[in-house]
Amino acid sequence: MRTVFALMAGLLCAAAGVRHASALKADAARLSRWYKVLQHVSILLKEGTLSIPDALCTAADSPFPPDKLLRAMAAHLSETPIATLAEAFRSCCCIDYAENEPLQRLFTRLGQGSRDVRVLAVEQAAEEIRLLAAAAAEKSEKDAKLWQTLGLTGGICLTILLL
Repeated sequence: MRTVFALMAGLLCAAAGVRHASALKADAARLSRWYKVLQHVSILLKEGTLSIPDALCTAADSPFPPDKLLRAMAAHLSETPIATLAEAFRSCCCIDYAENEPLQRLFTRLGQGSRDVRVLAVEQAAEEIRLLAAAAAEKSEKDAKLWQTLGLTGGICLTILLL
């Protein structure tokens, strides 16, 4: 029984390291998706044929979290026509991510000004998100291996100590 307990404790420790590594990779992937979505929104706004909620909905064509958030914002704006984009973002985004601050600035600026000013705001936010995505990818690549190794090493040590 003690052996089983020691093995389970070691496996849980290793699993925690792998889970943290996958969370880092998911953050990098989410930021990368934001960058792609914002590029698409920029193109749609340059064309000038869609309203902002329609452009958000059209750009959000995948099942990823950024796309879900944009669709929720578009739905919120259609349900509450007097709401601003910044208010829609605050009401739909309940998780604190690294990209929330640049997105909050974007949606504040996107609700005002001419088409060119709006396109510029989206392009600036996309560039800021791209930088965040590059930093997260680099951190993910480096730290994921560290967490996997740390979890595995900790799990082995814990198993040996408990045996």
